[in-house]
Amino acid sequence: MAEVFSGAVLGYVLSLVSVWPISLGLVRARAHVPTLAKAIAPNINPLMLTVPVSLLLFTWGPLVGIILGILYRGAHHHLPGTGLGSPNLAYTLGVVSFAFLVLGCVAYIWGRTPCWLVLGLALWAGAFGWGLPYLSQAAPS
Repeated sequence: MAEVFSGAVLGYVLSLVSVWPISLGLVRARAHVPTLAKAIAPNINPLMLTVPVSLLLFTWGPLVGIILGILYRGAHHHLPGTGLGSPNLAYTLGVVSFAFLVLGCVAYIWGRTPCWLVLGLALWAGAFGWGLPYLSQAAPS
């Protein structure tokens, strides 16, 4: 159960840290991405966008963390083995591979890779790929 709770906590913390950068990044990307130009009105500034972004992040961040906690628990029990500085190599490789997959999809769709997205995915992969296993091990049994 520590894995699930650790995932929820990390998902919430990442959501809290990511609200402003994502809002700012979406407003800046509006000029380059036609879909965002249609979805976000020109008079919306990043501060106005923080409310809908935070509602989405505070709902989905802990949920994604819970799912990743469940996946880590399964990987920890069925695919043991350390590597890359992580208590579970298979889980960490899965999280890092997913981050690269998202980055590749965005690069293909948008035609470029925004700096803020690369940084956000690196933070996400580090928090869930390495932080979740160590945080769940630190929990008292």
